[in-house]
Amino acid sequence: MLSKEMYVQWSLQYNLFWLRIMKEHAIFIEATMPPPGKSLAQKADAYKQNYDQFLLTAITLSNGILPLDALQSGQFYTQFTEGAEQDAEKYTGISTRPDITRKEYDVAPIYGELSISGNLEQDVNHLNQSVLTLTESFIQFQSDLLNDRASCRLFTMMYTGDILHVLMEAKRYQMILAALQNRDENAIEDYKTFWTNNMADHVKVMRGQFDPTEAAYFNKANQLAELFDTLSQEETNANTYPSNQELLMSTNEVRDFKADTTDAIMRCKVQSIMLALYTDHLLREANHFIYLMK
Repeated sequence: MLSKEMYVQWSLQYNLFWLRIMKEHAIFIEATMPPPGKSLAQKADAYKQNYDQFLLTAITLSNGILPLDALQSGQFYTQFTEGAEQDAEKYTGISTRPDITRKEYDVAPIYGELSISGNLEQDVNHLNQSVLTLTESFIQFQSDLLNDRASCRLFTMMYTGDILHVLMEAKRYQMILAALQNRDENAIEDYKTFWTNNMADHVKVMRGQFDPTEAAYFNKANQLAELFDTLSQEETNANTYPSNQELLMSTNEVRDFKADTTDAIMRCKVQSIMLALYTDHLLREANHFIYLMK
């Protein structure tokens, strides 16, 4: 059973990470939807706006609650995030709210012993329940989108595999929120297989979105995809389960590749059909995995 202090701290830490991930999934769905899918793009935008409001609430509630290493881990924002949001807004016309990112810079870490008031616990409980309801709806929206894309009733510039990927992440968030609401102390356990598979998925999508002339980036993405496929296979075999050190080193490598790609896209040093916000999004997910392992 989670203590009141751990319930509040874990809830806010996970919400700060996942709410931004969910809002950006909505942005990517909207940005890749052709004109015939206008109504779906508008629905995605509505989800984005709702996640924006919950993220603002989580930022306000997090002041003085989270440890400094969590705030500095790069899982909530990176040195690229604000600029990548500005670029995405310029290129797509979709509001990305960089002002929310700037508010995150000012979240103060916990000092001394954590003390939780009854009002804060109640506010966090209300936030979790509201986000859980929204995410269950977003899961249904993405499930319908995936079914229509896979059965050729809809065309979008988003890969079918990528739609499945963002759907699985939403389901992961739903599972964590439900566990937190049950005060389950195992709410953040069993993360390695999920994130190891995700690292493989990330570089596979990146591999397919580099310009065909970018052989070095394509080959690096392909090498990392093969590496994480191997690590994923090892995790299904108890006799060859990858060590923490091996997994951490490999995730550091893919993190560095995502950071390099984000920087190169923002400086127009690599040609691709990816927004820098997309690769920064993947970078934050790698930082999140690294933080969990540490």
